[in-house]
Amino acid sequence: MRKISMKYLYKMFNPLCLLLVAVLAVAGFWSTRAVLADDDVTPLGEAVSLEEGEAEIQFTGCDVRYFETVNDRFEHHVVELVNEERNKQNLPPLKRNRDLDYAARYHARDMAEDGYFNHDSYDGGVKVCGWSTRVGKFYTGWNSLAENIAAGYATPDDVVRGWMNSSGHRANILSSSNREIGVGYWPGGSYGKYWVQDFGRRSTVYPIVINLEYAQTTSPDVQLYIYGQGLWSEMRLRNDEGAWGPWQPFQPRLNWRLNWVKGIRTVTVELRNGSQTSQSSDTIELTTGESQLDVQPAGLTFFYETGSGRVIPPSAAFSILNTGSDAALNWTVENITGDWFSLSPSAGSTPGSLVISPVHDPGLFVQNEILSGGLTIRSSGSNPVAGSPKQVVVQLLVVEQVRQVYLPMVKR
Repeated sequence: MRKISMKYLYKMFNPLCLLLVAVLAVAGFWSTRAVLADDDVTPLGEAVSLEEGEAEIQFTGCDVRYFETVNDRFEHHVVELVNEERNKQNLPPLKRNRDLDYAARYHARDMAEDGYFNHDSYDGGVKVCGWSTRVGKFYTGWNSLAENIAAGYATPDDVVRGWMNSSGHRANILSSSNREIGVGYWPGGSYGKYWVQDFGRRSTVYPIVINLEYAQTTSPDVQLYIYGQGLWSEMRLRNDEGAWGPWQPFQPRLNWRLNWVKGIRTVTVELRNGSQTSQSSDTIELTTGESQLDVQPAGLTFFYETGSGRVIPPSAAFSILNTGSDAALNWTVENITGDWFSLSPSAGSTPGSLVISPVHDPGLFVQNEILSGGLTIRSSGSNPVAGSPKQVVVQLLVVEQVRQVYLPMVKR
């Protein structure tokens, strides 16, 4: 069984407009698509929304409880799909908001566990909280709210398709009144899966959105959308906790390059108009990093015992790595100084090892002498690689005897 419903709220109170919305909502609720609860029909219910200045009957018993996600991939993919639909209409992307997530997730779980399907909250069949009151307790200072709910849809693609095929739900998804979105998903209950979308706008918040709010990117080159056109005259940006870029004229859409380091990357924007300023940020996971040639350790030290004729250790290795990304880097050895050691191999790819072995020729060694040498390891690809070339040192100390000290290991 599947089911969906929506609500939408207007900022400027207009009784005629509100009446029309109510009529459309009721008509939608009683449509065949909305109310039949069988395996072939998805219940959608009605769409709801509210703008600042409108009121509804308030009830007690509406708690604020924060439930962490049981499937963040599902919830975030709904956000991505919504922004894909908005992008098709040349509408700005919505920024995912944690407070709206909590409001939506609370309601999805409440419907699943208390056995009802409605925007308002019910306990034992008794209404205890209007839907905008519930959302507003999580998402304070709002100027616009809207909500879509659904039940029984198996995947994010299925539920967004269901909402988009319903005019009221589609209107909420494509509304220009909101800037932020939260999604709640909860398994269980009579429909198996419950979905809630909460939309909102706060007049003092101007979000920045990276790449349509996708969770991940493989490229450091991204697109930004910044809210506030017509309100802010200048902006400046920075990556992570780095230095601010220069002030520049405000523009809502901007191509940007992230720090090319694998992991969670943050872009922060500061907006200003005269003495007024505002700041917001967004994050995205960069799944690749800029190739970085690294050689560990930076140097190797050997000892030659004149008494025993031993070289300690007989050989040792440099580890040659790409610490910036998973790509394999080809490398080669050049500029070798010192004739008292051999190496193998002279070329390879990351991750790899370069083995250094001092020659066993006592005639080369003199008591208390220090032999120094070195070499350069360079990326042999056609494109420049950070960290290349890398110079390392090798040395050999000639001593009468190496005293080895063994320390006990203490396990705590």
